[in-house]
Amino acid sequence: MVESAARSGFPVAIHAVEVEAVEAAVEAICRLGQGSTSNLRHRIEHCSECPPWLADRLAGCGITVVTQPGFIYHHGDRYLAEVDDPRQPWLYAIGSLRARGIRVGAGSDSPVAALNPLDGIYGAVTRRSSSGASLLPNEAVDAHTALRMHTLDSACAGMQEHALGSVVAGKRADLVLLDRDPTTIDPDEIRETKTLMTVVGGRVEWEAR
Repeated sequence: MVESAARSGFPVAIHAVEVEAVEAAVEAICRLGQGSTSNLRHRIEHCSECPPWLADRLAGCGITVVTQPGFIYHHGDRYLAEVDDPRQPWLYAIGSLRARGIRVGAGSDSPVAALNPLDGIYGAVTRRSSSGASLLPNEAVDAHTALRMHTLDSACAGMQEHALGSVVAGKRADLVLLDRDPTTIDPDEIRETKTLMTVVGGRVEWEAR
């Protein structure tokens, strides 16, 4: 199926959570060869468990990852209680993936988790659950990186960076106005950030009253 899609010029997005599924997805994409993988930006959705050796294969094949750092906040306590100890160091290894040069986009996976992207930015930066428990703080990224994951890197994952993902002349004016800058405040305040205005295609679609 992956080969057929690639031959027809379509990128694939493979849903893979546990390491066995991630490995199978990587194997399927890597069989296509470096040229096809790079040009079409095949990707893995979630990539929740990714040990270092598998991250190396992802990087070598030029695979993009779109993951959900908001799960760290919403489901972190369950992961700590239920995921086997040997696998916990592989959970949402965002820092390690990016250190290998892998493009990592981010989404919410709503309605599985809350739609609010600030939960994902908070999770990626603090690596803390809703109870305050820490989940692999060494895999944290800074707020600028977390914001980019939710904007330009996600647009790149969908091959839409020419139109979306950053505030640049010629792109769609899709943006929000926030009451504070998530990249400069104390990370603990990120989830307290409020949206003041939502602009879609250059039109104000919502404004706080």
